[in-house]
Amino acid sequence: MTRQSFARVLGVGPRQLRVLTAVVGALVLAATVAACGSSSSDQQKTADGLTPLRLIYDWPGIDFEAVPIVVGQQEGFYKKQGLDVQLILPPDNATTVKMLAVDKGDIGFDTTSDVAFARAANIPVRSIGNYSQTNNWGLVTPPGKPVDLSSLTGKSIGVFTDSWTKAMMPYVLKAGHVQDSQVKQVIFQSNDLTPMLAGKIDIATNTMNYAVAQIQSSTGKKPSTLLASHFGAPDVPIWVYTAMDPWLKTHGKQAKAFLAATKQATAWAIAHPQKAVDEFIKAYPNNGSSRKYNLYGWQETIACLKGPDGLLTQRPEQWTQLTQALTSVNVLKKSFPASTYYTNKYLP
Repeated sequence: MTRQSFARVLGVGPRQLRVLTAVVGALVLAATVAACGSSSSDQQKTADGLTPLRLIYDWPGIDFEAVPIVVGQQEGFYKKQGLDVQLILPPDNATTVKMLAVDKGDIGFDTTSDVAFARAANIPVRSIGNYSQTNNWGLVTPPGKPVDLSSLTGKSIGVFTDSWTKAMMPYVLKAGHVQDSQVKQVIFQSNDLTPMLAGKIDIATNTMNYAVAQIQSSTGKKPSTLLASHFGAPDVPIWVYTAMDPWLKTHGKQAKAFLAATKQATAWAIAHPQKAVDEFIKAYPNNGSSRKYNLYGWQETIACLKGPDGLLTQRPEQWTQLTQALTSVNVLKKSFPASTYYTNKYLP
């Protein structure tokens, strides 16, 4: 996926979601952190009397999915809640959960699959609010060239090494009635859309907000797409805000304040998309993408943010559907009740 910048999934790609091997390494360290209990939130307040809160992004580069966070900073929503939110970029796309586990951050921006894999590895990370509400991952082909699942044999497909791609690809193969050996999966680290447009691969995988942003901004046309939820994959949220259980037990007030401000900031950014993107670009002028790209991307992202219960609210069936899907395609070996993975306790 390209996240020009899930990636640039969600260069671009669905945010390249932390992989199981990355979070397993945090298990022992997580236990140590829980015992020590230290956090940036335990440190002294800023000169303005605000409580520092470290938010770890899901990707080493910044992109338009950070728009609500930037709006929260620039429009004072976090300040009104008494928080000084510091956005931290991880060194790679497989480190956010690991950094939370070793107290390098307080809140994480992760994927639901990251949470499922981490819990299977006994990492006590929990989703505290949905960022998105739908599964907008799928297959992408050039404008005017429809995706054809009936002719996957022999095709080259761009993939990423994130947990979401790992979870979705079995549905692609099943829908196309092909085996792994019958297609060529070409691994990309950031951008599979440009090679696809250049004819170097036949099909790209990505989330639609990144795919549309890149292709429409570069060609003036929307790509041909086919969502995975249209051929059997669960239509569940991809991105969520997360925190470690030990941190939540002692910093519930900060979690509530963060989510209250983030909800306000997200609603503001939805209502004022152009101004929100301009604030993002002002804060990150070297984000590596054009205003056109960021605006297209944010507008496509907006379509994924509201659920039947509004912004941020999670539902148990989302987690049940996700874990059942992951176990059914043998990418998740152990699952738990939905309440293990999430809580709405800290939502405004």
